[in-house]
Amino acid sequence: RTLQSRLAALERRVADFGRQVRALALLHELLSSRRQALTRELHEPLRRRMMHYLDVLFGGSDGALDVVLGDGLMPVGLTRNDTQAALDALSFGAREQMGLVARLAYADLLKEAGQPTLIMLDDALVHTDATRLAHMKRMLYDAPDRHQTLLFTCHPETWGDMGGTPR
Repeated sequence: RTLQSRLAALERRVADFGRQVRALALLHELLSSRRQALTRELHEPLRRRMMHYLDVLFGGSDGALDVVLGDGLMPVGLTRNDTQAALDALSFGAREQMGLVARLAYADLLKEAGQPTLIMLDDALVHTDATRLAHMKRMLYDAPDRHQTLLFTCHPETWGDMGGTPR
């Protein structure tokens, strides 16, 4: 009898543990789902601004291109036609361009929030080919109208057409 009552108590304990496991698994699923939704909501304004600039850079992507943001609100990759490329797999020039796109997008969001903005570029885009450089200049050309912008360079011939007064 003692063994049967002990077995019954252990079976009840196992059943309790089972219920606790199921409850915790459900809680984990609900919290993970909510976290993902909040992260998407937080990422959306930055992703939208970055996509504006990426469309300029890539000449209009017709929705085939998307930026992937990590938990730290930093770009970690690009998706094109359902194929994802990690940012560190891109060429140095492409990573440099993505960095500038991210800075412009962050500055735009700060400006929208009424915060002061300053964009400092030090020999930016030196690893960018001529075609992409022209696209990047299109993005940068109107940046001084919205943000205080400082461009430092050892290559003034590259930036002479930006419309600002060199100093």
